[in-house]
Amino acid sequence: MSFLEFEFSGFAVYSFLFIAIVIFFLFRLLNTFIPIILKRKEYKRQISKYLPVVEIFIWFIYIIWAVQFFWNNNQLYAIGLSLILFILILWIFWFALRDYIAGAIFKTSKSFSINEFIKINDYKGKIISLRNRSLVLETETGERIFIPYNYVLGQIIIKSHPSEMILSHTFKINISIFLPINETIDKIKAAILNLPWSSVKEEPQIKAVTQDNTCYTLEIIVYSYEKKYFFEMENFIKDKFDLGKKIRKLDNKK
Repeated sequence: MSFLEFEFSGFAVYSFLFIAIVIFFLFRLLNTFIPIILKRKEYKRQISKYLPVVEIFIWFIYIIWAVQFFWNNNQLYAIGLSLILFILILWIFWFALRDYIAGAIFKTSKSFSINEFIKINDYKGKIISLRNRSLVLETETGERIFIPYNYVLGQIIIKSHPSEMILSHTFKINISIFLPINETIDKIKAAILNLPWSSVKEEPQIKAVTQDNTCYTLEIIVYSYEKKYFFEMENFIKDKFDLGKKIRKLDNKK
């Protein structure tokens, strides 16, 4: 009788292993081929968002079913599967709740508040929201960064005053192809640094991005402590160096 029970249990184990392999490869195939079959990006986004949740749900159902089946036939296997299920539930709860817990610790510290400027590693900006699971920063360019609290707690956070935040602005100008490119770039840099609104801590970045038969197109990044000065800085450089503006000025004089 015990031999038959062992044979039956062994066959059942192989069967459940086979079903597990089928489930695993089925979802791998779905992850691979659904994005190819679906053409609309919205559908692809929804599938990639909810398919992992469906897979976790299926695995839960599978393990619970296996535990119930083996409990009536071989309790040793049932206990092993129950232990796996318990560990899986703990891992999911920890993964889901760790940012909430870290967020509660971060908020109760009362060291940071809305509209404060902070820097966390390579991320810097103004705190605009303290969400349940993430800290939201707004950069000087208006971009929003969502940083999980679990990541925040493990990092060094630097507070900074708004006046210490150096902002950047990018624009392009055209210069004549007959001008010496390196010398002209040096002149533009010097002109920017001489402006009263320019930051002396960050040197302007200038590079040639395109070239045709008549001109170079230069991409220029300027730095300042106030956004409101970028328009004046851009206009000043364009008035002095931009080929298009110079041609328009000559046309107006005629």
